[in-house]
Amino acid sequence: MRAHWTIVAMSAAMQASPADPDEPIESTSGDLEIVDDAVQWPPIRVPRSRAKMVNFATGRELGTDEQDIGFSARLFAQVSLPQRNPGTIPYYERRNGDVRLTIRPALVTQKDGTREDRYPFGLLPRLALTYLSTEAFLTKSPVIDLGKSMRSFLAKLDVDYSGRNANLVRAQLQALFGAQISVDGLAVTDSGHGTVEEYFQIAKSVQLWWANKEGEGATGLWSSEVRLSEEFFQSIVNAPVPVDLKALRALGGSSLRIDIYMWATHRMFYLRRPTRIKWVDLNNQFGGQYARVRAFKAAFIKALHEVMIVYPTLNAEVHDDFLLLRPSLTHVPSNKPLRRIGQ
Repeated sequence: MRAHWTIVAMSAAMQASPADPDEPIESTSGDLEIVDDAVQWPPIRVPRSRAKMVNFATGRELGTDEQDIGFSARLFAQVSLPQRNPGTIPYYERRNGDVRLTIRPALVTQKDGTREDRYPFGLLPRLALTYLSTEAFLTKSPVIDLGKSMRSFLAKLDVDYSGRNANLVRAQLQALFGAQISVDGLAVTDSGHGTVEEYFQIAKSVQLWWANKEGEGATGLWSSEVRLSEEFFQSIVNAPVPVDLKALRALGGSSLRIDIYMWATHRMFYLRRPTRIKWVDLNNQFGGQYARVRAFKAAFIKALHEVMIVYPTLNAEVHDDFLLLRPSLTHVPSNKPLRRIGQ
């Protein structure tokens, strides 16, 4: 009971969060003191991002917070988009066993008419993909409404509006919708073997109309929308990966945390026995873009521990040469009712 009370007390102290997501939170300052016979403890310093995760976990433990179910495309729960800008490389590649994802950059037209190659990377395209996948699955339509203003669309992604965020989202949407994607894998039959490759884009067509001024209530003349490609739409409708949207918000700020959560909750739907995964294979899969596997391993372990705050039933053990996964409860039970995103 004492441990449970401590978590609740810490959670309550964390409600007043600073603006900077990595700025530590503290309730008092100074060394241990005795004031009026009461013990004054030194400050508890917790980054705001971790406070969000602890608050989320506390709400779930107390049963005061229900899941808000969304969906992810299975492909992006298996292999990851770039975490950082790949730069000028001709293509980006990730592997998960025999499955290989290859992304070629979008050719984006600038306001001055010039054109440049651009990759989707970081947190924003991941949030956008989850929104698109959730809407597509629940509406059973490949046409997704993005709203009439950048402010309203950012609200759909649970991202604070600012000029910087608006510019980042605009650039990343162009890169995401224009990127050329291919997936290939090894095919083996009794008569021989070879490779099977599929080419697609996220979107078949896109119209983005944003208001020139993004004040409160400002809207564009037309609503922005995207029509998903048939291949991507069918992959969502036929085999979506259920995720907890509130968990994604609690994990926000780190694309690696998001990737690990997506992968783990998908993996536990079909994992039936303990499985060892080598660190070099995880590095090939998650696309951390680290020069050395050792650096990736350190970043992965840190992010995994944070994911396990919001997904405490995930049974994962870190070893020197591999990660051991044991069958665990899925994070989104299959009998949960489906609720529309944002409601």
